[in-house]
Amino acid sequence: MYTQITVDVLDQTFKISNEMEKRNTLLLITSIVFVFSVIYISTDSILRRTTNNIVTSEEIEYDPTNEKATPSKILKEEIETTIQTTSTSPTEGSLKEKEFSIYTEDLNIAESDGAEITTAELAIFATEEERIYRTQIASVDLNRGCLVETKEESNGNQWGILEDNNKYLDNTINISLKVETSVNINTECVSNLILKILNDPRGWSTIIDKKFQFTSLDRSDFEIIFATPNTVDKLCAPLTTNGIYSCRRENKVVLNYFRWLVGAKDFGTDLSTYRLYLINHEIGHMLGWGHNACPAEGALAPLMMQQSKSTNGCKPYGWPTYERLSDVFDVQK
Repeated sequence: MYTQITVDVLDQTFKISNEMEKRNTLLLITSIVFVFSVIYISTDSILRRTTNNIVTSEEIEYDPTNEKATPSKILKEEIETTIQTTSTSPTEGSLKEKEFSIYTEDLNIAESDGAEITTAELAIFATEEERIYRTQIASVDLNRGCLVETKEESNGNQWGILEDNNKYLDNTINISLKVETSVNINTECVSNLILKILNDPRGWSTIIDKKFQFTSLDRSDFEIIFATPNTVDKLCAPLTTNGIYSCRRENKVVLNYFRWLVGAKDFGTDLSTYRLYLINHEIGHMLGWGHNACPAEGALAPLMMQQSKSTNGCKPYGWPTYERLSDVFDVQK
């Protein structure tokens, strides 16, 4: 009788134990399902929000024959795959916010070498082939850079000045051009090159919604100057250019002939991209934009990054694409 009771008790104990294990297993499975459900719902919500903020090349249309192309059309030419939101904004006082003025106090921007550096909260990626292709401009040879072996006799003049009789236009950025006579750059050729760059649909004219034109020196809003390193140092002072950098100083965009010839370390032998960058970068300062930093390894470098010093892992690039995105989407940091 004792033995039987013991067996019965053991049987009952095993039954109770088995039932408890079943309940515990069921509870564990239920908990796991609940946790995965929460994770799935949260992840799906995040992905939906992220997807809504991504612009891909398939979503953008571009018509290269339309000079008044809208920003959304222009983006097609510049973005290959991914835009990761969001962007930095121009410094206060840029043409986006007020009419152009040659006076520094009106533009309220830092000088070229002392501009505040911000980091874009977006990254734009392109293949190397696409990056090189987008440097090209119709009827312009950036690789030759308007260089000549010899120039006409200067007759003792330090400067060769582009003679242009265009009338000053209010809704246009009126610029003038000076080339130091010891600089072997053809003035007429480089003036055409500059206008092609600035008025390109990928360039500044579509951001500020104004065209650029050359006028005489006394009728210009600001002047563009090509000069030798020693002259650049003098014109840029008190900024320190050390004979190797260019600058924007007051109403002058001063481009260093040394850089025009040799480019910069991270550009390698790609002088076309560097020359495109050099002109657009310094004009960007004149239009009110400060410096930017590389947003991600392997991304296209923002135009307003100091690429002459280093691209810090970004790919060299010469168009104001990040600046356009900031302007189009009006995204603040």
